[in-house]
Amino acid sequence: MLYTLTMLVCLSSAPEACEVREEIVWDLAANPGVAFMQAQAFVAHWIEEHPGRFVQRWRLLPDLKV
Repeated sequence: MLYTLTMLVCLSSAPEACEVREEIVWDLAANPGVAFMQAQAFVAHWIEEHPGRFVQRWRLLPDLKV
């Protein structure tokens, strides 16, 4: 199933400098609870790939555009 992952991403050096990032996430489970658990790994991977930034909050929504 296709989901949109919305993250509020901030700079570690300036926590007040934040931006909303949206990522399309493919191949998550159709069950929202399971998809939420799978998305946690995606968020962790994103943080590893973007040093100097942290995710203040995030949410996962079904992508209704498709």
